[in-house]
Amino acid sequence: MPEGDVLLSNADGAILAHGADVLVCDCQGDGLDLAVRRVATFALVASIIIAGIVTARAAPLPILLIAVTWGAGATAALLAARRRRRLHGVFRLDFERAEIVQEGRGFRRIFPMGAVVGVSTPPAADAEVDEPGLAPRWLLLHLANGETLRLGRAPAYALGPALAFLKRAGVEA
Repeated sequence: MPEGDVLLSNADGAILAHGADVLVCDCQGDGLDLAVRRVATFALVASIIIAGIVTARAAPLPILLIAVTWGAGATAALLAARRRRRLHGVFRLDFERAEIVQEGRGFRRIFPMGAVVGVSTPPAADAEVDEPGLAPRWLLLHLANGETLRLGRAPAYALGPALAFLKRAGVEA
């Protein structure tokens, strides 16, 4: 990631300001995506092997139900992981050029800055912190087409500089 003024830096990503007009957010998500892909791949391979064994008549036909169930579950998990991956990536919010560029794993998307509806900081669903002020929150950018982009994750106080940058740029909560 290029150099800039660090507004947020933690294990979940970083947010950098490049001058007064460009905000670069790196929020790759967590390891859940990798875990889902590995388990789903295993389930798909096991399903194919079971189907092959049943086809060779080395196992009774009702066992095929297990293979079909695993295959359907793995496919659903892979689709959900793909949908979730579209929330994360490296985002370049360029207010001078009036565009948002998202680069994720295997894709690149560009949105006009006019598509931004607002920003919010809801609590992260997996927050397990004893003190409420330290519970992680997502920095979400809401678009007019209904999509949400995750720009970062940190306690509310740590998101303050990024929120202030967005407010100065004209993005309201």
